[in-house]
Amino acid sequence: METPERGRLTLPSRDEPAPQAMPVAVAPRRRLRAGDGMILAVALVILAAVIVMGAFSLVAAERIDATSRERWNSLVLDALQRRAAFLERDLSSFAHWDESVLRTAYFLDVDWVHENFGKWLYHTQRHDRSYIVLETGPAYASIDGTAVDVAGAPFDTAAIMPLVEGVKAAFLDQTQALKATAPLAGESRGRDNPPVFRAGYLRVEGRPALIGAISITPDFGRVVSPTRVPPVAVTVLFLDASFLGDLVGELHMASPSISDEPPPPDRQGVRVPFHDPQTKPAWLSWKPENPGRALLSTLLPALIGTALLLLAVAAIVLWYARRATQELAESEKLASRLAYTDPLCGLANRTMLMRALGERLRQVDPGNRLAVLFLDLDGFKDINDTLGHHVGDLLLTEIGNRLARLPLKDALASRFGGDEFVILVPVKSDEDIAAAGAVVLEVVRQPAEIAGQTLTVSGSIGCTVAPDHGVDAIELIRLADIAVYRAKAEGRANVQIFAPRMEREVMRRRDVELDLQRALAEGELTIYYQPQFAVDGEVVIGFEALVRWVQPSRGVIAPGEFISIAEQTGLITELDMWVLRNACAQARDWGELKLAVNLSPVDFRSGDLDMQVKRILDETGFPAERLEIEITENLLFGNQPEAFASLAALRRMGIRIALDDFGSGYSSLGYIRRFRVDTIKIDRSFTQNIGQSDDAAAIIDCVVRLARALAITVTAEGVETREQLRYLQSVGCHHVQGYLLAGPVPLASIDRYLERATFPSPPPKRSRVTI
Repeated sequence: METPERGRLTLPSRDEPAPQAMPVAVAPRRRLRAGDGMILAVALVILAAVIVMGAFSLVAAERIDATSRERWNSLVLDALQRRAAFLERDLSSFAHWDESVLRTAYFLDVDWVHENFGKWLYHTQRHDRSYIVLETGPAYASIDGTAVDVAGAPFDTAAIMPLVEGVKAAFLDQTQALKATAPLAGESRGRDNPPVFRAGYLRVEGRPALIGAISITPDFGRVVSPTRVPPVAVTVLFLDASFLGDLVGELHMASPSISDEPPPPDRQGVRVPFHDPQTKPAWLSWKPENPGRALLSTLLPALIGTALLLLAVAAIVLWYARRATQELAESEKLASRLAYTDPLCGLANRTMLMRALGERLRQVDPGNRLAVLFLDLDGFKDINDTLGHHVGDLLLTEIGNRLARLPLKDALASRFGGDEFVILVPVKSDEDIAAAGAVVLEVVRQPAEIAGQTLTVSGSIGCTVAPDHGVDAIELIRLADIAVYRAKAEGRANVQIFAPRMEREVMRRRDVELDLQRALAEGELTIYYQPQFAVDGEVVIGFEALVRWVQPSRGVIAPGEFISIAEQTGLITELDMWVLRNACAQARDWGELKLAVNLSPVDFRSGDLDMQVKRILDETGFPAERLEIEITENLLFGNQPEAFASLAALRRMGIRIALDDFGSGYSSLGYIRRFRVDTIKIDRSFTQNIGQSDDAAAIIDCVVRLARALAITVTAEGVETREQLRYLQSVGCHHVQGYLLAGPVPLASIDRYLERATFPSPPPKRSRVTI
């Protein structure tokens, strides 16, 4: 069939020689000649970069300076607040003193007060003014450490008295609260009623000042507090050179000053935090440090030198670049081709696929749809495992050649990875989608002559359609990949269009996986035991351990559901070892009865399975001779050397090996000859067809005869009727197992089956084992 012309990658037919390289439709790049013009251009670019660096440096320096100014503002404001707090420390030694109460509240001893208050504060703490305010008003005044007559002393009533009244009111509230909490305690002592302190920045006589006021109260209660308001000690510190000198000593400020005007641009300042917001503002300013500018001035010579060095290096490099221009052009052409082509198949690679898919999605609409066909080859892993990866690569090349010549208009085939391919096909209707999928499957399933062998593979296709399923490229491929799993579950070699229920199933599987991890960690799983009987159906000869899971939110989850998920996610080994350990611990004291435990083929991929089993037997004290490991025919079919090595190691330990579900898979006498098993378990599908199909009965008869000739024990599974049991007895089957005799039971119900076991001696008393 003639392939229509289309703008995509093409390959020669199978009879033509393999292509050396494939052209890729990429936009050519303009190549500039290296010379003086380029050197000038690069120099200008570097100069621009230097300018940008300079601008960045200026911005960085400004930010550093701004950060420094903010930090200094915070430090200065904190220092001003601390100065206000320190006033309480300065005043408390005088105000909280029995002697002070006696010499102010009961009678005013001016000389004593001056010596211990006004004069002391001035000479030790440089307080400018000090007052004692009684209920009637100011009673004592000290100006610059000198006691003056109250009548002639300066006293800014408007500024000072609101603070004093606040102290008095707070003291009365505090006294009332003490009386309310202890009404029978009598007069409160000084330590029960501490002094009340208030401080704030105010303007006194128009000058910024720090004022502190504190109530004078007893300390040990030897002097009774006044029944009305106590005297109030007041002190005033003007924000002058002395005050600023303390800030210089604390913060190391440069040239601080107080002014009623905002500081000029060359100085930094903060507003004095006046107690009353309506007070005329004042500013404390100082000379800022500007660390950013200092750093910039230091780095400027280095920046200039770096720029000159870069210009020199660029000139040398561009001179050498002129000699390599042609080679670089050829390398670019090769890299462009390899960047969009899969080297094995010659198809577009994933990068090219995503680029083309993005371009086509911008053109789709309900009348012009785009089908994304996700193709996964069936059985490709078996070819790699049996014939080698070289043959697998040759097969992928052949499949790529075929997909490159699909008789589909404007189709683009790409290799997504491994044995996965994605084909983009424009479609109009659902019939076009089905037709395109059928064409792809037919092309893939054609026999291929590879390395002297005829190989045939099929493919499973998951499909999404734009814009039906969206117009996001990644999402469309993800949903198509989900649809592939449904195609494989439906028997392979078919096309499945994505439906939302498919994603829900995938999410459910993921939820089951996460819940299974949690169930293993939290002990949510349990073990049931199905008795195995002698062929008479009466004597118990052993038990098969079966895991059960009751999930709190979903209820009972069938083993067929979570076991397959555990095998796919790698949790099966942890699950199997958990079952083995717990079953051995629980069955340790069941006399000589054997214990059968199933192991997955995945368990045998680890190189230390025999060591894990031995460690469990040592930990639980379970005899190896009583343990029977059940394996499936799939394990033997792969002929994996590590699997046979593990089985041989288990047999050397004394463990019996049973071939489970015999006849349901790849049954072969060759497997039994190569590796001798101890027990063959006939699959339940044969047992349940006894009396309904002559073939089933004949097969069971042959299997039993063969097993007896090879001295292999035969166990029949799925016995559910008396007719089945009688036939198995007639052909000489050794053991039977099924719901006719007993179904799986919990550990608590084991005792009644232990009584039906045959022991060489009375069975020992069974101890309960807590897992």
